[in-house]
Amino acid sequence: MVAGKLVSGLCRLGAIAIAWTMISAPSSAQVAVEPDVAADVHDEGDTGQSESIDESAGATAYQGPYKSPYKLTLKVPLHELLFDVKSARGSVTEQSSVPHQEWYSAKVKQKWGSWGVPVRLFECPPQVLAKPVEWRRERVVAAATRFIGYEYQHHHVPDWDPPAGWPWQQCCAGRNGKGVDCSNFSGWNYNWALGIHLNTDIHKQGAQAKAPSSHGELHAEVIARPAGAPGEWHEKLVKTLKPGDLLYIGNKERTKVTHVIMWLGHCAESPDGVPLVIDSTGGKIKDSSGHAIPCGIHLRPFGKGSWYHHSFSHAHRWVK
Repeated sequence: MVAGKLVSGLCRLGAIAIAWTMISAPSSAQVAVEPDVAADVHDEGDTGQSESIDESAGATAYQGPYKSPYKLTLKVPLHELLFDVKSARGSVTEQSSVPHQEWYSAKVKQKWGSWGVPVRLFECPPQVLAKPVEWRRERVVAAATRFIGYEYQHHHVPDWDPPAGWPWQQCCAGRNGKGVDCSNFSGWNYNWALGIHLNTDIHKQGAQAKAPSSHGELHAEVIARPAGAPGEWHEKLVKTLKPGDLLYIGNKERTKVTHVIMWLGHCAESPDGVPLVIDSTGGKIKDSSGHAIPCGIHLRPFGKGSWYHHSFSHAHRWVK
């Protein structure tokens, strides 16, 4: 029943984890990948500065597991957008170019430390390349929703879950476990969904207007911060952005990029009409129901006057 709601493209996000459990078992299929990680693609992640953001004043703690008030409103059924999630390509064991049996080896610990195994570079399935722009935008959004509820962690791949005693970069999660930070999350989504290989260092990714892909070098359309005071251009920016656009957010002083979020546009809906994004962050942000959104990967509001809005630097559009 839950899966049926997801396929219709409209669901309450509290049910997503159940649905993904139902459709995630892999079957045999070709995994088109690069054998090694390119040095200019794998380059660590973010710096954790989003954890200093606190916009949760007056928020009430959620009793029990967090249930988001937001809905997905994808036009294309989820099972069509993610037709390959049950294949080997969608398997946890294929998330890295390092064989799964070596993920927690002494060699990995010595070479990559707390970041864990490097990401596998995926090719874009031919049938995806043939789809219209709007379909491909929804695919990258759908790919991101697979990991709603995962923790904010400084790791390269979402399902890397190191054993006790492994090196760990302290963060809001309070312990080591599955999850990724903001720029590894954006990099993963474009890599897996569309075969576009973004640098995962937040500063380099924010400055990256061209990127390698399985189908040639691509150039992003750069959407600049509009002129004038933020309150004057919020609506204009909202009308300009498309689903899947990556928005780069600066620190409070706007001296450097410290965070990245994905625009959802028509793909998600808030009860109060505020536009939504998806990201992985340790920042404290309040949802439309007045609850503090947990640390990690969730849908969040792009409210007028918020940190996301006020500190918006620029956006990259890779699907056009």
